Amino acid sequence: MSRIFLIDAYSQIFRLFHALPPQAMSNHKGDPTNALFGMAKLFLQLNREFPSEFGALVFDCGKCQRRTALLPEYKAQRPPMPQELRAQVPRIRQWAEAFGWPLLQREGVEADDLLAAIARQRENCSVTILTADKDLGQLVQDGCVQLLRPEKGGKWNRYGEKEIQEKYGVPPRQLCDYLALLGDKADNIQGIPGCGPKTAARLLAQWDSIDGILEHWQELDPGKVKEALRTEKEHLLQNRELVRLDDLLPESWRGLETIRRQPPDWKRLSTLCQQEDFRSLQEEIQRHALPRQLTLDMGLDE
Repeated sequence: MSRIFLIDAYSQIFRLFHALPPQAMSNHKGDPTNALFGMAKLFLQLNREFPSEFGALVFDCGKCQRRTALLPEYKAQRPPMPQELRAQVPRIRQWAEAFGWPLLQREGVEADDLLAAIARQRENCSVTILTADKDLGQLVQDGCVQLLRPEKGGKWNRYGEKEIQEKYGVPPRQLCDYLALLGDKADNIQGIPGCGPKTAARLLAQWDSIDGILEHWQELDPGKVKEALRTEKEHLLQNRELVRLDDLLPESWRGLETIRRQPPDWKRLSTLCQQEDFRSLQEEIQRHALPRQLTLDMGLDE
């Protein structure tokens, strides 16, 4: 079975930007390089450990039109991207292309929705998504779709159905309703008053879905959750729409060929290392580039 490997771009870029202060790393021009260096190391590691026929680096692009129409305050509390990071994003894109990763985005669509759409169009391929976003747990299906999260020491935490169940107390198919009950502070989505993780999991175990919960809310013992379900039905249904993942593909989508990975351009990567003063990375990249150059010099490349 072929593999599709997808990277939730800003999930990883922000993670690596905050892992090392921007003032700690810069090139000879004084440009910050902390996120760029982290992403370059990540691309090297992925090239070594996760070869795949298909894959892409997937970006958010503008505000999500559907969700902001439902909730104008959606993600409104988030601060703007730091300028030290904004200046690195175009160079990160250059590195990704040099490593052979297609870049995907669509105006007004979040990366989550593009990732979901591709996973649902997988054409008998297995899908691995590198992300820290819990919403994407809705997609997990053993043997088909798994999530991957980096751990300290270069290790990986894999999430299949068992891991999602253990972490949240519900299976992937119930995760959308679970998150709708809880809300999400990071996205400015307010949950149902009095409903914490254990209560949400218990309600879904008993009645399977938000629809089932709303049908049986009168059977609950008196309390804050029962009152909230009585008065906030529309709020809860709106939350579910906010959390639900769309099936919006990039406008350039032409089937899986759109995301066919290419071999890394080691010569270009070596040049990029020189431009950014990444001496330690350049040594590893040159080890890859040398056999390729010898093949070309000997006329063995066709």
